[in-house]
Amino acid sequence: MMLHLRDLCLCYGEKLVLDGFSLELSCDGLTALTGPSGCGKTTLLRVLGGLARPAAGQVSGISPERTAFLFQENRLLPWRTVEQHILDVLPRERRGEVGRYLALAELEGEETSYPASLSGGMARRLALARCAALGGDLLLLDEPFSGVDGDRALRILRRLRQMGTPVLLVSHEPAVLEACDRVYSFNGPPLFLDERRDHI
Repeated sequence: MMLHLRDLCLCYGEKLVLDGFSLELSCDGLTALTGPSGCGKTTLLRVLGGLARPAAGQVSGISPERTAFLFQENRLLPWRTVEQHILDVLPRERRGEVGRYLALAELEGEETSYPASLSGGMARRLALARCAALGGDLLLLDEPFSGVDGDRALRILRRLRQMGTPVLLVSHEPAVLEACDRVYSFNGPPLFLDERRDHI
């Protein structure tokens, strides 16, 4: 999957985040975006997911309606159990797949737990499992492993790869970046590409 970003411009107040930004972004397998906090990575991810609208420019290669987005905040519903969070996003014909997504995030045995009883890492994994269950043609994951121990994060990454859906994630964690097929390193603002590293 190749995304084409052309002449994107976006401001937050007086802060210019994207200034004529153009890039061809390869997203097959696992692709990571990294760079200093505040450089514009999350903004770029939000543009790809249709959650931020640039003042100018265009994106082609994916429709926002065909993406699933994991926010930096878990956005869990305190009155819904772990299992219900997954069921909420699965169509009726796929409701038998709940166990698959609990296993993906290593949450087996927590089906009846509520968010208040989960650790920070478990809550993050539930948010990730819900996003993966939502599916689509591309998973957009903003800091998916915050609070998740490194070994578990790498196991989950391997399972995400096996699912076959392209993943585009933002991370600062060296082990996560090394496990991805390619890494785009950015700086800014305004956002610009520093380097692309391919691990395949």
